[in-house]
Amino acid sequence: MSETAQMTGGPLDGQTVELHPVQQQNGEYGDLCGMDTNPGEPAYVRDGHGRWVWQGKPWLTD
Repeated sequence: MSETAQMTGGPLDGQTVELHPVQQQNGEYGDLCGMDTNPGEPAYVRDGHGRWVWQGKPWLTD
């Protein structure tokens, strides 16, 4: 059974996404891409308080 989580920061800020059980178990969601990232780095990780937090550079807004 899938669970959902609310993302904090980055492009999904404030959005609730459905997590695969492996993502929930590992505490990692998505992949960062672009300059200054390593392949396979998670875009969001679950912190010690259960929050899913953006791991990329601050997301630029217009």
